Amino acid sequence: MKLYYAIVFLVILFVLKAIYNRIRATVLRALLYMKLKKICKKRGFEFTAPRFIFASFFRLSTKPDIVIKTPDEDLIVRIITCFARKRTYHFVNHEWFVRVFKYFLLSLAFHSGEPLTLSRRVLRLPPTDEEFLRPDGRKKQEILLFSPSPLEITFNTSSNRREIASNGTDFEAWLVFNGKGFEGEVEGRSRDR
Repeated sequence: MKLYYAIVFLVILFVLKAIYNRIRATVLRALLYMKLKKICKKRGFEFTAPRFIFASFFRLSTKPDIVIKTPDEDLIVRIITCFARKRTYHFVNHEWFVRVFKYFLLSLAFHSGEPLTLSRRVLRLPPTDEEFLRPDGRKKQEILLFSPSPLEITFNTSSNRREIASNGTDFEAWLVFNGKGFEGEVEGRSRDR
């Protein structure tokens, strides 16, 4: 009987954690949009959202999530949502990536120094719609924005070495950012005006 209650308790705990992660992601996404809109309005940039604010929670698209037009260039932003904070995103190349979850508690059970790693299915980031990238004389910069941000983001370099990305890392013509880092980037661009 005790085992039954322990299992029920663990199931409830996992469900509550999943609900908490979704609520946290929703709040962080709404705050990110409000802050970016505020910065853009203050600096006179054009802020548009071709997709619904929470669309990237459900699926990735060829349309960007946000387009910010500054005097110098257009920022084409694609958002990847990370619900679990201990997840790692590894980009094999420009289009394909893997979500990896590191189990620190299980590693204690096996007395290993490294966390056990479980890879999930490989996901594809569709190429950005040509409508937003057409050569019309304006410079365009593609941004890969993680909101909420994961534990770490890694990618394969041209020499097939794994490298950890930080805010502003250039990965195959994408600039990689988390929410706060991107807010600072937009704020910094506005000061250069």
